[in-house]
Amino acid sequence: MKITARTLSDQICEVEIDGPIFKKIAPHKGDILDLPWIAPGLIDIQINGFGGVDFNRPLESDEAWRHATQQLYIHGCTGFLATLITNREEGYRKLLTDLTARIRRDPRNCLGFHMEGPWLNLDPGYRGAHRAEWMQKPSVRLLEEWSALAGDLLKLITLAPEVDLPASLEVIRSGVKKKIVFFLGHSAAMGESLGQVMAAGAVGWTHLGNAVPATVPKFENVIFHALAQSGLMASLIPDGLHLPPHAFRALAWMLNQANPSRLLLTTDAMAAAGTDKPGAYTLGDVQVEVGTDGAARLPGSGRLAGSTLTPLQGVARAEQMASIYLEEAWKAFSIRPASLLNFKHGLAEGNSADFVLLAPEKTPYVLATYHRGKCVYEAP
Repeated sequence: MKITARTLSDQICEVEIDGPIFKKIAPHKGDILDLPWIAPGLIDIQINGFGGVDFNRPLESDEAWRHATQQLYIHGCTGFLATLITNREEGYRKLLTDLTARIRRDPRNCLGFHMEGPWLNLDPGYRGAHRAEWMQKPSVRLLEEWSALAGDLLKLITLAPEVDLPASLEVIRSGVKKKIVFFLGHSAAMGESLGQVMAAGAVGWTHLGNAVPATVPKFENVIFHALAQSGLMASLIPDGLHLPPHAFRALAWMLNQANPSRLLLTTDAMAAAGTDKPGAYTLGDVQVEVGTDGAARLPGSGRLAGSTLTPLQGVARAEQMASIYLEEAWKAFSIRPASLLNFKHGLAEGNSADFVLLAPEKTPYVLATYHRGKCVYEAP
């Protein structure tokens, strides 16, 4: 199969696909006007649920799994991490057992798991929508249990090391040997403790700027300390709600100016994402209300509980809010998270043919999504 398209930098190319891989990608002469854009499939490292399906509750059927993953394909996402938030240990066992079996049987675009909890800071300013009564200190015992259930699907863990620094360092060192990626998040770690966990193998910060108290010291706060660590990547949620546009722009610019860039984008999507329907939803055992503005909040407190952002909306809003090129925003939502998860991704010969064709509009939309060389979605 051959496709002629233009890259996000407006270079015309002819792409030849052989089975699941890019066989040849070569420059091509021709009229650019009617050609679609071609870009790597989006990779989202934090999906709590999607298309009306909550990954933090037992799925009702195989159809629910197919529906959620297909909705992600529709929005240009060829790879994601199913994210499990703070839960009881027995809750994790049930979810990991069920989802691991589904992924082994029918992986579709799911790359594995992101465990966001229970090793988080239970202070109200840091815990966000997570249940404080289920939080606990990090332990190699629980890590080994997760690993036994999920195997190599256990990809990313977010923790707050200050909960128990020695235990956190032990968990990180043990997990890194299993090729698990560690991020800080919902955390007050700064200074020496932050440096220690990075030396142990932590490489990023989950949704920087969120799960932070509303009032913090002017200079001694986790945002400045994270930015000051030159080797620390950070994910941002570009919905305009988790970070107001001016804050998103400032953080995105600072992270993206590093060489190599430290900027990652994620949706932190929950079940309402991709539905365009306000109302009552769940995030595991947590009740969430989605308003007409698209904000997912805990009833009563008003705390944000994930987002209703889709991956394609996210990359477009990031471009607009940060005033960066679409190509740069796209890398932060595709090639860079893939590299974080240790697999090759992008428009290059020999790579898996995971890509999207986009209408070259001011606000692009997906014409088709390809995964492992096969068309998994085509716009009507």
